[in-house]
Amino acid sequence: MFEQHLKHTQTCSACPSLCQSVCPVHVNTGNKSFAPWGMMQLLQGVAEKDVPFSPEVAAVSYSCTTCRACVEQCEHEVPIPSILEDIRNMAVKEGKAPEEIQGFLEKFHRHNNPFSKDLLQRLKTLVPEEILSKNTSVVYYATCTSITKCPEIVQDTFSLFKKLKIDFVSLYADPIQCCGYPLYSAGAHYDFVDLAEINYHSLKKYKLIVTGSPACAWTLKEMYAKYDFDLSGKVVTINEFLKPYLKNINFKVKRNIRTKLMYHDPCYLSRYLNEADLPREMISGVSGYAPIEFHDNHAHSQCSGQGGCYSIVNKKSADEITKKRLNEVYEKKVKTVVSQCPTCIFKMRQNSSGLIVRDVISYLNDSIQGTVDE
Repeated sequence: MFEQHLKHTQTCSACPSLCQSVCPVHVNTGNKSFAPWGMMQLLQGVAEKDVPFSPEVAAVSYSCTTCRACVEQCEHEVPIPSILEDIRNMAVKEGKAPEEIQGFLEKFHRHNNPFSKDLLQRLKTLVPEEILSKNTSVVYYATCTSITKCPEIVQDTFSLFKKLKIDFVSLYADPIQCCGYPLYSAGAHYDFVDLAEINYHSLKKYKLIVTGSPACAWTLKEMYAKYDFDLSGKVVTINEFLKPYLKNINFKVKRNIRTKLMYHDPCYLSRYLNEADLPREMISGVSGYAPIEFHDNHAHSQCSGQGGCYSIVNKKSADEITKKRLNEVYEKKVKTVVSQCPTCIFKMRQNSSGLIVRDVISYLNDSIQGTVDE
């Protein structure tokens, strides 16, 4: 495992660590061991048999949010998050993963989701029965974090569909309401494949799978295909799905809608899916105003600190990263933050004071009153 990444670790060793300035973990902790360069140095030592693969070494691989900011900065495009995910897989296989990760995986398996709850029952309380029972070829995949932590996103999505006269989308209502990304990120790749196979056979019958979670979109499009469960031609983000409707339908905008807001780029939307402009176009197309930008934005956006299982083993540090991201909002005297990642949104709400934090779809639903002919 380590040997196959030796070329990359050697490349990092010859680099002056230019990526450490964009690594949210390093910026927050100041610990060079947790900078991409430091982690690659450690893994090179393991690959060259100078350092044993111990639980302490395994734990270092979890000091990463997998945000890909380092990859964006790297001229050699060293896939550090992917390398660390491979190391995590070995750590889980050998029983060397941190106790927090082992406990998380046990919790996950109780109900096949990271919240260990019956999410289908929760989902049934969010929307009318007819949306769940519709027999359609287009389905909305709600995602476990939205159902549990930001349920209004699911409700606002179907409210917006109704306003735009989109009546042919049903809500995915199978028992498993998680794509499996948390399993893969934690290092339980074998378990991820099992869950992905089950989801694949439930989802493949649909012509189109729409989701509002960038991490889920990436997982369903890219990670499933990696294991021959190819849904890539069927999966679209909610932005891609709504774009033609917002462009071609005359809709009425409510009066006195909020216009002063900041937009936070989720890592999986801006860097993994390369979809940074579309949410901004949707916001400005409805409000008439472009969102106020963070200093670090688009593909160079700073991570909120909550991805890649980092918050499971380093909750305090993860929350500190979130708070630092929000400091710029306070400095610019903005009261509303809009994003498009349920985890970012939930954690920003938890770590903010006096801010309104919304999903893009909720903002659009709040702003649009209906179509002109109504």
